[in-house]
Amino acid sequence: MQRSHSVAKRYDSPEGQLGSVIFNGHMHLGYWDTEPADTTYAQAAAKFTDIMVGKTRIQPGQRFCDLGCGCGEPAIALAKTKHCFVEGVTLSEFQQQDALKRAKSAGVADKTRFIVGDVLATPFPAESFDGGWFFESIFHMGHQPALLAAQRMLKSDAYLIIADLTLLPTVTEDFLVYAKDNIHADFIAAHDYPKLLNACGFELIELDNISEYVMPHLVPTIKSTIADHEQLILNTVGADIINETIKSYQLMSEHLDYVLVTARKK
Repeated sequence: MQRSHSVAKRYDSPEGQLGSVIFNGHMHLGYWDTEPADTTYAQAAAKFTDIMVGKTRIQPGQRFCDLGCGCGEPAIALAKTKHCFVEGVTLSEFQQQDALKRAKSAGVADKTRFIVGDVLATPFPAESFDGGWFFESIFHMGHQPALLAAQRMLKSDAYLIIADLTLLPTVTEDFLVYAKDNIHADFIAAHDYPKLLNACGFELIELDNISEYVMPHLVPTIKSTIADHEQLILNTVGADIINETIKSYQLMSEHLDYVLVTARKK
């Protein structure tokens, strides 16, 4: 309960709400397969959304769950591209309201629904969904309880996509403490996934390490994004938050990898 309250507070805060503006509603990291100088943070985050949509195997008319949906941009892109119905869950009241507005503006209000809730205690009946994902959200929830919640909600043979930051072998204890206290996250190593998925009722289909397209670009692009929106950020949250944000991205780039996991419910 304490963790979920902290996560909700983080994303409802003034600095949490800034992501809706400076990242164009994409509350996840970016994917850079071109030179960062040619790709803004928001553009790279949108590209990552496209990659995630392409990973899904959802069919028109089927139901999909976005577990930790942020401001709704990935869910909206999925609904538009795959013509499925997407249910998004977020702890943040601000994100839920922002997602509703974005869905209406994108013309998919009838293909999406966004609720404020805890993924670990959703109101959805068992085996409600034909597919789902954790798009850079599972580390806020705890991997095992989150996977068990997804296993309950998904139909047999449904596919689950997970975009996750994972621990490097050189990670320090200081970073683990920092992540818990400041990011409200508990990370795992990529090699933990096969055993964990199996224990939670999933079969590992694919695990791709995409770190080279994500992690080296975090610090330079967050700095350029902050510079582009500096006055807005200073007026909203002040210089201390700018420095803390850069520090957080620097630490993540030093201690974490990035993986895309595809799993199937047994």
